[in-house]
Amino acid sequence: MGKTVTEDFADFSKCLGSGVSALFSFRASGDMKDSANMEAFARRHFSGAVPVYAGQSHGTVLKEVDVQTVSPLANVDALVTRDKSVVLLIYTADCIPVYFYDAQASFAGIIHAGWRGISKNIIISTMDSIEKKYPLHMSSLKTVIGPGICRRHFEVSTELAHVFPEIYVKNKKGKKFVDLKLIIRQQLESSGVKPQNIHDSGFCSFEDENIFSYRRDKSPERGCAFIRLL
Repeated sequence: MGKTVTEDFADFSKCLGSGVSALFSFRASGDMKDSANMEAFARRHFSGAVPVYAGQSHGTVLKEVDVQTVSPLANVDALVTRDKSVVLLIYTADCIPVYFYDAQASFAGIIHAGWRGISKNIIISTMDSIEKKYPLHMSSLKTVIGPGICRRHFEVSTELAHVFPEIYVKNKKGKKFVDLKLIIRQQLESSGVKPQNIHDSGFCSFEDENIFSYRRDKSPERGCAFIRLL
């Protein structure tokens, strides 16, 4: 089953399973860094749930949260929960949200995957942590690689290109571009996630005017990726 798209958001819930709701806000829903907009969106689509969000320091720290958690969580870039009373969220404007859900273990989570976190292996680190903590087989985990900057627009300097394995760097007309989404996909697979359980949203934040993009607009405005257990 694929995604559902409206003027206000994209819904990836069907890609993950029947026990979870996973949305991504579009520009029409407003700047999510404005707490009033974020809270209004959460009320409309996740009635009764308490928003819990990370401080997003471009690190690799994963935190399990519940309704008692106080946001923002400093120095945290990945969230996981078994509490149906919360909705997890991360802010993005080119960085890539990675949603994950396991129906058997009844937990959901989300990762803030920018180039810094990806270069520090936040995907592998998060998958290792949840595999150690929860009673699951990675082969049952379902994931969505959310809207974020695609390879065609993630141009990097020669120095930054060296941070990534050469297979992820494309040279075009004297410029270098890195495929962050491919890195995420391959790190998920190397962690034991089945290829058929990795869904790419297909959205590039730079190309789609409905999505906030710092590279395109140089604006502090942000969209949000949300996930909640049902």
